[in-house]
Amino acid sequence: MKRILFAVTAAILTGCAEGGGSNSSSLPKSATGSVSCEIPSRESIIASTSETETNMLVNSNEDISTYQNFIVKYKSEQTEGLVPSGNPVREYVVRGVTFKALAKDSFTFELTGSADERKQIIDELRADQSVEYVEPDYPIYTIDSMEANDADVGDDISETTNDTYFSSQWMHQNVQSEKAWTVTTGSKNVVVAVLDSGIDYTHKDLKNNMWINPQETVNGKDDDKNGYIDDIYGWNFVSNNANPKTTSSSNHGSHVAGIIGATGSNNLGVVGMSPTVRLMALRFIGESGSGTTSGAIKGIDYAVSKKVFAINNSWGSGGTSKALQEAITRAEKAGVLFLVAAGNGSNHVGFNIDKTGYYPAAYPNSNIMAVAATKTNDYLTTFSNFGLTRVDVAAPGASILSTVSNQGYQKMSGTSMATPLVTGLAALVKAANPKLTYKEVIQIIRGTVDKTASLAGKVASGGRVNAYKAVSLAAKNVETPPGEKIEIPCP
Repeated sequence: MKRILFAVTAAILTGCAEGGGSNSSSLPKSATGSVSCEIPSRESIIASTSETETNMLVNSNEDISTYQNFIVKYKSEQTEGLVPSGNPVREYVVRGVTFKALAKDSFTFELTGSADERKQIIDELRADQSVEYVEPDYPIYTIDSMEANDADVGDDISETTNDTYFSSQWMHQNVQSEKAWTVTTGSKNVVVAVLDSGIDYTHKDLKNNMWINPQETVNGKDDDKNGYIDDIYGWNFVSNNANPKTTSSSNHGSHVAGIIGATGSNNLGVVGMSPTVRLMALRFIGESGSGTTSGAIKGIDYAVSKKVFAINNSWGSGGTSKALQEAITRAEKAGVLFLVAAGNGSNHVGFNIDKTGYYPAAYPNSNIMAVAATKTNDYLTTFSNFGLTRVDVAAPGASILSTVSNQGYQKMSGTSMATPLVTGLAALVKAANPKLTYKEVIQIIRGTVDKTASLAGKVASGGRVNAYKAVSLAAKNVETPPGEKIEIPCP
């Protein structure tokens, strides 16, 4: 069976568009000027440690024949110039194996034979000099939302908005959201992608903040020529259609979306961290709470192609994927902030991801901002993962009230809930000062945390986010001329 499939596939590969740009390990100069203090990049921090170095690599000797779905990447020189760029939905069948275009030089394929037959084909691929790597299309899971415990909620707070359930949103008191909103309530020009189980875009507390594709109309045609027909709110990568809406059994994404940007002061429900924002719905998690690596990659590349400011990722797994990290790197090069959950540990008991690894939080990319979850007393929740080098900040993540399907509201707990709060804060910071780069946004948020003894040694910043401090600092430096320092404190 030598090369029964793979020598011919190099001639029919298709490339997908990817973000351009450059990356530097130090904080770059921008239109706002150079910063006064640079935080070490994730690359340099992780490079200085070796505890999970081996976990960062794809094991070329790993027996992956127990899987059925795979990702193969060919070396660029094997495919360069063969086909035009773009993101077409293309498939090729070679000797009974269907290869589906995923990203530049990459394909997914499924093997349905016996384990021995799958192993033979995988071994051939790994031996093929035109192949850069082959790996399983690993499953990815939403980070389990813990059952909310009302004892974690704390006292009611004075209401300065007219949202019905605002007094039950203790997170806003904790991070000084109300004071932050005196500086800015956000901007419709800031687009955040929610890569999750979808969003109920008909929810009364979400519909006015939904992103609408300005290049597309509902006419059965691919108006923006990105390979997705009628992608008005985003895309459903599970069913491969234009309806990225959550269902009653997959509320995770809608809950996340409400924490980021439920509409404020509308005499209804709750208010998000950024009451004015645009939410892009990207569904890659199915009814079972799981998705695939290839689905996440497609969602990331879609968001990058639409030039979003940030992507919220309240999901993860214990294994690494080169293909997924490459997608995150494409987002990094395009200047897209990538916010990720630190994870909820094992059996609801958090662990140190510096030592154990949890992904994508443990990847070294500079655009990643990983978030742990805290209670009202600023202690980590028992379920929250942590890590002095790989987790950036902490944020409220216990008994968080937010939107769910069918016009409902529900309390959930988890790093899945803490992460969108920081995503919403990042959107506020960007709205307060649109010239900021993602690196400057990260540094502002990390540099303005409320440091606590309970978080020392647990997260890189040593503290829990403070929305008012972060937004105020961003707004303070709006008029800073190019070349002059903006006063961003070291974390």
